[in-house]
Amino acid sequence: MALAAAPGLSYTILMRVAWLLLGLCLVQEKVEKGTSPARALRPSSDASLQEFLRRYEVPGKEFEWELREIRSAEKFIQSWLTFRSPVKTDVESNNTVWAKVWQPRDDKAKRPAAVVLHWLAGDFKVLELVCQKMAENGIVALMMYMPHYGPRRSPDREQRTKLVSEDMAGTLANMRQAVLDVRRAGDWLASRPDVDPERVGIVGISLGSIIGSLSAGIDDRFTRSVLIIGGGDLPAIVLHGSKETAEQKKKLEEAGYTVDKLRELWKEIEPCTFAPRVRAAGVLMINAEDDEIIPKAATLRLHEAMGKPELKWFKGGHYAVAFQTGAIIRDISAHFNREPGP
Repeated sequence: MALAAAPGLSYTILMRVAWLLLGLCLVQEKVEKGTSPARALRPSSDASLQEFLRRYEVPGKEFEWELREIRSAEKFIQSWLTFRSPVKTDVESNNTVWAKVWQPRDDKAKRPAAVVLHWLAGDFKVLELVCQKMAENGIVALMMYMPHYGPRRSPDREQRTKLVSEDMAGTLANMRQAVLDVRRAGDWLASRPDVDPERVGIVGISLGSIIGSLSAGIDDRFTRSVLIIGGGDLPAIVLHGSKETAEQKKKLEEAGYTVDKLRELWKEIEPCTFAPRVRAAGVLMINAEDDEIIPKAATLRLHEAMGKPELKWFKGGHYAVAFQTGAIIRDISAHFNREPGP
């Protein structure tokens, strides 16, 4: 079909537009598919701890994944990563793990990488900025949507659930699935040709810090972690009385649960249970001095259980972390880019 010039539009401009449209049509979406090994956990000599670890093992030696490029920038490439969760739930959309990946564009043959975990509210814009800055500083950042968040959320409102709720069995199952998904994301990063498998770690904020510290204790191949406004002793956090956990606190107390009872029931999802497996030198904790959600005692309990890693405090409460973004990005970059120590 011949091209007819519109009034006031030159033939040269029209041809440029035509070539641009043709070029866009010819661009092929960059999609990479493959398989990665699912690595077994390092066993524990403690029999009771080993029993808990067995619950975080999954059958199978490898898993399939797909990486679909969505943005090519000067300093990084951004992609969607998808793979099947090791856990099959009744919510089909929750059974596929979605993650956004930022891969640096630099001349490094092997670089550090991190699984980045979000907070309870699931607002991902600020965290995406953190991931982008990490990539610009030479770190592969994989922001994973945890169970029942983002694309994993059920399209059926009646099927929607929360990762952490007053539903005891549901919370235990969701926490276990989150850890197994983090493990699988870490296995994917460790298998990448441009990633140093000895420098794969976790960055977690708030709920992400709790899931991150739990995952790092269960799978000690996460050799470095930055845990932000988190802590241990989950029962003490949930029953602390903050407005964020008020509904769960009310229903748990009505059901007769106390801190001591929950400590016994939640051992398998308690970060302090697995904290001795973490290498303290590989951990950086960043916490708020006046955190109204995570009691200071809960932070210090995890800090003690992990062998007293580096701990930084900033002024203000839980949400003051929003004003610390620049400093946190610098701390993350320095922590992950340092060479492996003894």
